[in-house]
Amino acid sequence: MIARHALKNAIIPIVTLLGVQLRHLVGGSVLVETVFNIPGMGSFMVRAVFNKDFLIVQGCIIMIGLVISLVNLAVDISYGYFDPRIRYED
Repeated sequence: MIARHALKNAIIPIVTLLGVQLRHLVGGSVLVETVFNIPGMGSFMVRAVFNKDFLIVQGCIIMIGLVISLVNLAVDISYGYFDPRIRYED
């Protein structure tokens, strides 16, 4: 009983922090993949920067920006789902 009522009030900051952490995870993939030599989009983008392939860099930046924007959108929409007092009206 307490968990249900406490969770309703505590879920908004938790969702906010999960959204921020996911953005840091996506942004930090460049560093982690480069340091540990893991093949992925981050190391692909670093190789493109060193080879001066700006179209690939631009595409990766747009993809990262799109993922971050979608995460922000999902966090904002989930606020209304978890807390019915938050309404999105015209």
